[in-house]
Amino acid sequence: MRDLQVCLARLREKAQARAATDSSLAERLGRLRLASDRQGKPTAEALAASLGGTVVAPGLIELARSFPLPLRHGRVDIRSGKALARAAQAVGRLTVPVAPHSLLLLDTETTGLAGGTGTVAFAVGLAWIDGSTLRVVQWLMAGFAGERGLLDRVATRVAGARVLVSFNGKSFDVPLLKARGRLIGRPSPFESAAHVDLLHTTRRFLHAGWPDCRLRTAEAQALRLERVNDLPGSEAPMAWRRWLSHGDGDLLARVLDHNRTDLLSLAALLALLEHPTQREAPLLHAAA
Repeated sequence: MRDLQVCLARLREKAQARAATDSSLAERLGRLRLASDRQGKPTAEALAASLGGTVVAPGLIELARSFPLPLRHGRVDIRSGKALARAAQAVGRLTVPVAPHSLLLLDTETTGLAGGTGTVAFAVGLAWIDGSTLRVVQWLMAGFAGERGLLDRVATRVAGARVLVSFNGKSFDVPLLKARGRLIGRPSPFESAAHVDLLHTTRRFLHAGWPDCRLRTAEAQALRLERVNDLPGSEAPMAWRRWLSHGDGDLLARVLDHNRTDLLSLAALLALLEHPTQREAPLLHAAA
């Protein structure tokens, strides 16, 4: 009987010690969670405020700017919405007139250049004519939860366009956005718009003697544009991963600046390609 009592006493001691240990562990975890809350990553709202944007859906930030026309970008004058629409018709060899408000410029920033369903467009910029201004709107995902809202807004704007202008968008940007849309069950809005891909026109008319036919090269060679403190597009994925992993959004402002400059360069390149001079297109003028 005494042995049984001793055994029970030891069991009670072990149970009390385990309870104390569990309580201590719970307290430590609680303190850890509290410290994490206090020192946690900035919210989407804080990121939006630092960028001058607004949270428009869970995990999605919108930034908007308007550029009065005429606008000089590099050495090219973007004169008016009508002039830009006329250039789109000529460059795209379209048989019907293009209304200025139906013209849409597109550029994306993605997590990689390989494409496929594993690549995400974490930022999308669109530009269109709004009266006497060029309106630029950008959407930035503050997390993966923002993708549906981003794709919905892009689809709504694309569905109202008649002419889409991009640089390599036929091979990369549009297929990527289509693929991401299919994953959420959204039908593609891109079939209703004619697509003027300026990469092909630039390669055909302008690139003689150039080292390559990237947009950055077209800016330097044709637009005579020199970017200052630009974050190369190849570094954009790293900037977004830093935000997701560490809450460090310092480079995202430069990613959006890069994307905005891409859109302005699209407009300027479109205007130039309507009537390229002998300096920009020596082979074209030689043939003439």
